[in-house]
Amino acid sequence: MNLESITKNTDSIMGSKFFKPHIQQSAKETILTYQKKLIEDHYQFLKCRIEKNVLICVGEISSSDYINQYKLELRCTAWNEPSTKILSPEDIIPSNTIHMYSDHSLCLHYLKDMKWNGWTEIYKYTIPWAIEWIHYYEVYLVNGNKWEGPESPVHFTEFDKNKYEDE
Repeated sequence: MNLESITKNTDSIMGSKFFKPHIQQSAKETILTYQKKLIEDHYQFLKCRIEKNVLICVGEISSSDYINQYKLELRCTAWNEPSTKILSPEDIIPSNTIHMYSDHSLCLHYLKDMKWNGWTEIYKYTIPWAIEWIHYYEVYLVNGNKWEGPESPVHFTEFDKNKYEDE
């Protein structure tokens, strides 16, 4: 058998309904396990687990300098930017002004600044951005509801919100 026929046979197997999903599932598990390990190695306040191809990390952030204690939830599927939500305090009113969507997820990333992929390290980007969001929200609370944090050149819409459902 020559190289051309081997490649052709491999392509037909890889494209089959029996083989490709297994490869995709394995890649998803690898990516999510990689992200989970990095997060756990760098942030002890987050407890992480993988459920149905979704990496879920939950933790609380507080400081003697903060008015509130924050419960944060991060959800991510392989190859997608995470969705990060503030679960508490529950009385935060979502708005464009504070870069929070109606479901309490945060607008942390301007898509044109960085292309996201499965190997983009959540611990290095998303989690520090979420902590920064909390800092600026605390500033917002004490300075008369004026957002002083960084902003993208265009304001976000609900359509821009990160989705974490497995695709």
